Amino acid sequence: MKGKLYLIPVPIHNEEDFNIEYTPPYLIKIVNQIKIFAVENIRTSRRFLRKLNPKYDIDHTVFELINKKSGSDDFIKILEYLLNGNNVGVMSESGCPGIADPGQKICDIAHQNKISIKPLIGPSSILLALMASGLNGQKFQFHGYLPINSLERINALKKLKPYTGSHIFIETPYRNQKVFDEIINTFKDRNRKLCVAIDITGKNEKIFTKKIDVLKNEVIVLKKYPTIFIIE
Repeated sequence: MKGKLYLIPVPIHNEEDFNIEYTPPYLIKIVNQIKIFAVENIRTSRRFLRKLNPKYDIDHTVFELINKKSGSDDFIKILEYLLNGNNVGVMSESGCPGIADPGQKICDIAHQNKISIKPLIGPSSILLALMASGLNGQKFQFHGYLPINSLERINALKKLKPYTGSHIFIETPYRNQKVFDEIINTFKDRNRKLCVAIDITGKNEKIFTKKIDVLKNEVIVLKKYPTIFIIE
């Protein structure tokens, strides 16, 4: 019998402030039974497991590193565990695996091999930000990360101007301020709105939505916390 692939959400705020109050009890029960994990960051995953269960047997747990540098051999190794009847848990460094995350490739391979995939309930910064934004929740598009290069990033933003609905982005914390400033300077339509959702579920959580022409006249300093941007 083939194993199952469990997609395990990880808290979306800073690792040092891991708070498992948003983690449902059934997820903890399932995780306690898994001994093989495909993870984006081994250190983060070990800390999360210890938070879920201080007595979790970390030393007898297998962690396979899966990130943007992983090749086909790395994914085949995960597949072999599953084909041999082992359940495997997938954990992103933050948030839900498979969303702007290398876990997507594991799911693709699992589908090709008729392996059961079990997405578990947990925090999603994308949906939580959209829920709190007051922006269009009927028609929205997730764009993942914007280009690293500033000029390419601005061009990507300009291409969105003709389109309606909510446009959702995530960004590396140290680029938060640059992305915010570029959004403010790129969109001239006074009716455009921007939601900035900072450190969702964390102790520094802050979410605000305002018209972009209003934000242009305010001094906004974004610190290096996980942040979601939504433009409508």
